[in-house]
Amino acid sequence: MDRVEEIRKHEAIADRNDATTSEHRWIAAQLIWEEVNEGKSRRQLGQEIGKSHTHVRYMFNCWDLVGRKLGGLDADGGLPSFNEIYNSVEVRGDPGEGSGKGSAGGRHREPEDHSAHGLVMTASGAISEIADNPAFWAVMSDEDWIIIRELPAVIRALLRDSGR
Repeated sequence: MDRVEEIRKHEAIADRNDATTSEHRWIAAQLIWEEVNEGKSRRQLGQEIGKSHTHVRYMFNCWDLVGRKLGGLDADGGLPSFNEIYNSVEVRGDPGEGSGKGSAGGRHREPEDHSAHGLVMTASGAISEIADNPAFWAVMSDEDWIIIRELPAVIRALLRDSGR
């Protein structure tokens, strides 16, 4: 069976919406990622499997964000809930982004602020984003979690040493 046929098969099984849906979506996402990674356009692949190019993009993003970084499915289908990842901001993008006029590709990024205030706001925003988006948790390494655990002590030391 070629990859496109296999994608169709897993998408059809997943559309039944049963206990195996998440596992079949992950398999389809991996196969989609492989097809696109080898050079097939998302639009062409979408036509071949009977899905929109947007769905293909989201599936590609799911595998790229989580599946590939976690090393794929294990015997127990060991990836997070597919639906949770598929509908996450990390996969779909921020709905508020891209509405600025005249920005390249419809997206506009504010320049980074390297002032003390800018760095504090960047740190606060980054921690909030991680806390609010469980899709990140699955791809964080043990080293990332160690750093997160150390942050309260670093902040306490900063407050103590600055006299605040």
